Amino acid sequence: MKFRIIFAGCGDIAFRWLDHIMKRDDCEIIAIVEKNPARAENYQKRYNFTCPIYDSLEEAIAKEKGNLIIDLTYVTVHHDIVTAALRAGYDVLGEKPMGFTVDQVNDMLKAVDETGHRYIVMQNRRYIEQVKKIRELVLSGVMGAPSYLCGEIFVCADMASIRNRFEYPQLQDNNIHSFDLARYLVDGTPKSVHYHSFNPKGSLYTGDGAGDAVFEFDNGCIYSFRGYNGAEGCYTSWDNVWRVNCERGSIVWDGFGDAHYEYTEHSGDFFKGIPYISGTIKRPETVRDQHDGALEDMFDALKTGRKAGTECKDNIKSIAMVLASVKSIKENRKVEIEFNDTYPYLVLK
Repeated sequence: MKFRIIFAGCGDIAFRWLDHIMKRDDCEIIAIVEKNPARAENYQKRYNFTCPIYDSLEEAIAKEKGNLIIDLTYVTVHHDIVTAALRAGYDVLGEKPMGFTVDQVNDMLKAVDETGHRYIVMQNRRYIEQVKKIRELVLSGVMGAPSYLCGEIFVCADMASIRNRFEYPQLQDNNIHSFDLARYLVDGTPKSVHYHSFNPKGSLYTGDGAGDAVFEFDNGCIYSFRGYNGAEGCYTSWDNVWRVNCERGSIVWDGFGDAHYEYTEHSGDFFKGIPYISGTIKRPETVRDQHDGALEDMFDALKTGRKAGTECKDNIKSIAMVLASVKSIKENRKVEIEFNDTYPYLVLK
C-alpha cells in the first residue's frame, strides 16, 4: 500500500512527523497545505522534496488525488480539517487534541462512522519504554488492582504560541498528554472529574496556567492530577512524575529515568516482617523518539486494518477528560462523563 499524503500544517511539530515519513518507502507527500508559504518552503528545502503548496485543504483535495491527510493544524481547526478530509474519502492521522468542544468531537466520530474512513490521533507518550513496562506490570495483576494514581507536571511552557489565547492554556493544550497517559497506565475509562483551575501569581499566561483535579475511573482507580505550565525552576519531566498505587504495591517514576516498584504477595505481609519484592524498570540505553513508535503503530494499523492504540474512538476518552474538566471549572462542580457507541458518543452531565 502506498500512502499519497496531503500534509496540512507546517508548525513546530511537523519535523517529528516528516523525520519518520521521509524514511519510509510507502509514503509520498503530494501536497502541502499551509497559510504561511515560507514555513512550507522551509520544510521543502529541509527534506528536499517538491510538491504544490496550497493555502486551503479544499483546493488541495480538488486538485490532487491522495488517500491520506495528515493534520498538524491548530486544535481550533482540527474539526473542520478532519471532517472535510473524511467526507472527501481520505483517512486521517492527526495531532492531539482531537477537538475543542463536545459537539466537535461528536461530529468527528459521526463522520468516521458515516464514511467508513479512519481517524487516528497522535499520543506519543504511550510509546515511552518505561510507560509500556509500567502498564504491563499494573495489568499483570501481581500487585492487585490499581487503586490510586498520582501524576504531576511543572514545566515552563511557551507563552507566545496559540495556547496563550485559550481560557485554560494548560488544560486545553498540554494536559491531554497527562490524561491519556493516566488512562493508559491503569487501563481506565474516566467516569467523572472535579477540576480546580487558577492562574498563579507571576504567571505570564492570560488564562489559567495551573490546576488540580480528581478523576474517577471505571475500574475503581482514582487519578489525582496537579500541574503548572509556566512554573519557574525545579521542573518535572514533560512526561510527568507518576505514582501508581495498587492493592499490594506501588510503582514510582520521575518521568526521566528508571521506574521503581515494591509489592507484597499477600496483604499485610509487611507487618509480618516479610520484605517487599522490589525491582526496577530500566530506562533504555538508547532512547527512541516517542513519535517514531507512535507513527509506526498508526501506519501499520492503516495497512493491516487493525485498530490503532490511539484510534479516535479510543482517544475520545482522553479528550473527554479535558472537556469535562472545562465544564467542571465553569460550573464549579463534579462532572459525570458518559460514552455511547452511537451519536452522541460523548455526553457530559
